[in-house]
Parts: sequence; structure tokens; C-alpha cells
Amino acid sequence: MVIDYFEPTTVSETVSLLAKYGDDASVIAGGQSLLVMMRQRLVSPKYLISLKKVGELNGVQEDASGNLSIGAATTHRDAFTSPVLRRGVPLLCQAASKVGSTAIRNLGTIGGNICHNELGADPPQALLALNAKAVCVGATGERTIPLEKFFTGYFETAMNPGEVLKMIEIPSPPPGTVGVYLKHALRAGDLAIVGVAVLLGLETPSKKCREIRIGLGGVASVPLRAYKAEQLLQGSVIGADVVNEAAYVAMSEVDPVSDTHGSADYRRKMVGVFLKRAIRQAADAASKPGSDV
Repeated sequence: MVIDYFEPTTVSETVSLLAKYGDDASVIAGGQSLLVMMRQRLVSPKYLISLKKVGELNGVQEDASGNLSIGAATTHRDAFTSPVLRRGVPLLCQAASKVGSTAIRNLGTIGGNICHNELGADPPQALLALNAKAVCVGATGERTIPLEKFFTGYFETAMNPGEVLKMIEIPSPPPGTVGVYLKHALRAGDLAIVGVAVLLGLETPSKKCREIRIGLGGVASVPLRAYKAEQLLQGSVIGADVVNEAAYVAMSEVDPVSDTHGSADYRRKMVGVFLKRAIRQAADAASKPGSDV
């Protein structure tokens, strides 16, 4: 089958092409997910619309308040090596550095990763813990979607037909918070059996939890925030008992499935194991002078 290939240079041109060709068209950025699906004949687009030359979809911007925006076509490698992101949101850099192989990190994009919404991807749970938002553009204009509402099911998102993900917005994290991302996989480069992202801030010298956000991936149809576990930890002195209880609560918040990587029961147990590790690591780091995300 012959596929027509387009290389627009602006978001508006991209949106116009999507409006013209509708369901017969697919957007391609790094191609790390779409090309696999095409080889497996899961999708058969007649038109490919490349984002390669859409400059406004690339790069990282920071405003005077420390709020960040990441172009949807920014690669994982460019994300985790970005001085701006390493300084402002190293939690995301940790997650991006664990995506797939070197080749996938060099070609795959942050935007493509969250739009594909594959079970066990790494960036989504870190972005959830950072209160990120997705900015989408379509024929009717631009809209912003909180990331916790962006993921709607396996390989599904809240984006409407004809929309393009323009950027990801991340508000400046609270001062003195520390981020930790831990991933459990069979082999380096595999999708996560469990991915845990924790953003933690402690009061001094009491070590009471003043800020806690927990993002979990690989353990439900969508990446999710463990809100009940967060509520338990908020205001508590971080110690073994409350951390164990929070891990137990988080295990009740997930809805994993069994697959070739692990059973649902195993995934649930690993949520508890890796959440405890992540909280302890974050608490240790947050207790040190000059700690930050």
C-alpha cells in the first residue's frame, strides 16, 4: 500500500492536514510506537503527517516563576539531558532516562509516549506526580487537560479526533521537594511491571510530610495518582509504620492485570515494595540541607 507522507512546518498546518484526511491519517513523531503497530498491521494509515519539521513542538521553556513547558516532539534523550529540566524537575529526567533502549530514547518523544499510553510506560507517572497538564490543539482551538484526566484507558486518551498534542506544562514544584522514580522490569529497557514516582517535601526539623504526590504506572488501565496513600502520609512524621501503611493503602488503589511480565497479584505486591523504597529514598534526600526536586 502506498502511503502519502507530509511534513508540515507549523501546528496549524498539521491540524489542517488532520482535518482534511481524518481517520485515514496518523501523526508520526519519533515513530517508536506507530511503526511497530503498522508492522503488526494494527493500524494502516493512508497518510502520515510528520512532526519532524514543526519547530514549535520541540524544546523546553521556563518562565520567571519556574513553570515549565515541554514541546510534545522533545525526545526522551533531550528531556533527561536538558539543564533546565535537570534543575527544575529531575524526577521527570529520572523517568525519561529509563525509557526503552538508547535508540528509543534518541528517537522517541515525550508527547508520543503519553499519547500512545502503553501499559508500563515511564514518563506518565512522573508527570502525574508533577501535576502536569497536556495542551492540545485542534480545529476548534486550544485546550488544556490535567494529565490525570488525559489518560482514559488502554492506548486511549482524552484527545479528540484531529487534535495534536502541542506541549506538556509543569508548574514549578514546591521548594525543597524531592523526586524519586523507581522502575521494576524484567530487563533493562523493558516496559515497567511497576513504575513508582514520588514527590516529597518534609518540614524541618519535625520531618512531617508537608507535600506528597504519588504516581503509579503499569498497575491499572491508566497511570494514576495514589490519592488515598497521599492523604495518609500528608502531615505525618515519615517513619516505618506510616510508610508501611501507605504502601498497603496504595496496593488497594490499583487494578492490575496479568500478562507475560507478571500476574496481577505480583504487580499489586510490587506496588507496596517499590513505593516503600521510593518514599524512604525521597525522605532521606529531603532531610539533607539544600534538597530539591
